Amino acid sequence: MSIKGLNLAWIVVNDLKKAVGFYTDVVGLKLEELNEQFGWAELSGSEGGARLGIAQQNEREAIQPGQNAVVTMTVENLVAAKERLIKKGAKVVGEVVEVPGMVKLQMVKDGDNNHFQLVEMLGG
Repeated sequence: MSIKGLNLAWIVVNDLKKAVGFYTDVVGLKLEELNEQFGWAELSGSEGGARLGIAQQNEREAIQPGQNAVVTMTVENLVAAKERLIKKGAKVVGEVVEVPGMVKLQMVKDGDNNHFQLVEMLGG
């Protein structure tokens, strides 16, 4: 498994629209993506760099609003990376989630129960 980059950290919120308003109007980030169907938004600074993801809290997420940010790690092949982590004793949380044409996602926990997420980009 080779980590291609650390490009995003995300947080869980109670109200996606309210949080997007806060991070754009108050903090000054730029809205790059908003997908209300999947309860997701991505924001960036004026000079690019890593993005802040905002996830609407739902029954699928083990993380509650205010707990922590989740670091994402981009991989070439999510299934292979997941299998390697399991063989090495990592704890995966839930199943692979796929946003068609965009990404595959797998939540993982470290030994201290901190969450991180493997991401495989789909499409172009």
